[in-house]
Amino acid sequence: MLMDENLSTHSNPESIKDEFNNKISRLTKSKAYLDFCEEVYGYRIYLFNMMDSEQLDFVFHSILLSSDDTLLDLGCGSGSILDLLVEKYGCLGIGIDQLNTDIMGKNDKSVTYISGDIDRLPDYHLKPTVTLSIDSLYFSNELETLLHHLCGLRNNRMYLFYSQYLFERTTGDRSTLCADHTKVADILNKSGFSYETIDYSENERRLYEKALAALKKRKEEFKNEGNLDLYESKLREDMIGKRLYDEGRANRFLYIVK
Repeated sequence: MLMDENLSTHSNPESIKDEFNNKISRLTKSKAYLDFCEEVYGYRIYLFNMMDSEQLDFVFHSILLSSDDTLLDLGCGSGSILDLLVEKYGCLGIGIDQLNTDIMGKNDKSVTYISGDIDRLPDYHLKPTVTLSIDSLYFSNELETLLHHLCGLRNNRMYLFYSQYLFERTTGDRSTLCADHTKVADILNKSGFSYETIDYSENERRLYEKALAALKKRKEEFKNEGNLDLYESKLREDMIGKRLYDEGRANRFLYIVK
């Protein structure tokens, strides 16, 4: 999910958290949004990020997991992806997000959900063997420290989905849009951590176009649910994303760190 510029302008972090919780809570109860997810993402599950079916297929089929693994999902949201991976591979799962616990998945013997700040990750003393981050690193205020901690965990493979946006119009240096010069890549390179990349920029560009078309068809459905404000918020968000790609100010990459 593209970082909402309206949320990011709040000066009070608690206001941001409360508004985000309200937004996700209502969307996970919306049939119109679930229908939207199925058409746009290719899976009938609640999703809140820029994962088209090709990227989701990579997550579900190309991240090799076994029953011996512990999978950490940073910014797990409602837990849709984590629950499916744990069920498929029989591994242990840990999800962390700032969402309220009643929005996230339910704890059981296989999955633990933590309502917390990803920047406090060291405080939880977790030992994942695989870490998945789908559009969650934007919420870190201490990204370099967070990535150092994750890279320092023994036998921890990382799959980091990250979109680099230039919200400010500029005709100057746009090198940060290159795979090896995004904020994430700069930290990994400076610290000497090796990685591989997959370019999903074209996927995200197409996804914004598909999302806008699917969303506009469901305006009345959202309105009938009492969710017209959520429809309008999502519409603004996807229009911003499309504009950034139209103007050459966005790219998306998967960083695989082993």
